[in-house]
Amino acid sequence: MGRESRAYWLDSGDRAAVTLRLEWDALTVRGARRATVPRTEFRRVDASDGVIELEAASGAQYRFQVGRAATDWAEALSRPPRPLDQKLGVGPEVPIAVRGALPVRALAEALVESPRVAPWEADLVFAVVYDDAELEALPVWLAETGVVAPVWVIHGKGRDCDAPGDAAVRAAMHEAGRHEAATSAIAECWSATQYALGKP
Repeated sequence: MGRESRAYWLDSGDRAAVTLRLEWDALTVRGARRATVPRTEFRRVDASDGVIELEAASGAQYRFQVGRAATDWAEALSRPPRPLDQKLGVGPEVPIAVRGALPVRALAEALVESPRVAPWEADLVFAVVYDDAELEALPVWLAETGVVAPVWVIHGKGRDCDAPGDAAVRAAMHEAGRHEAATSAIAECWSATQYALGKP
């Protein structure tokens, strides 16, 4: 899961209440003001007196008051993100199966080196759920194809995504006898939760 904190966006003497969320690929700001700053754009990060200052490659500057967490936030913002393929545990030696169209290029690029095999032969399965019908059908498909490997379910994240969210996915997968094993942000509107057979 990404780092998240309530904060105030400081701009020319004004304060706007916002929520900061740091995912693997971007810092997102939601609330009274909104922004998305890709981590590849971070150029300078400082923390002082409870305020973090961030300068982007475009020259845009951001100041957020987060209190005691400022130093921890600055350190997190300064660390290079782990590549998505590492977060998902894929690579040339990991055979995978994919169900559904991948929703974003970053995910397709992360999976490109993994050999594709039948679902029952895969070390990892990736299943995208765009709507409630696809989510309802997923446990049936897993049972019919004999999938025993961990399954990364790619699902919606946040209010702006129409795809089922983590709560709906969790309920469906728990009913199918699987439990959460890992999570990873994919994009602003998409996240992934890995489910394994049995109880944690």
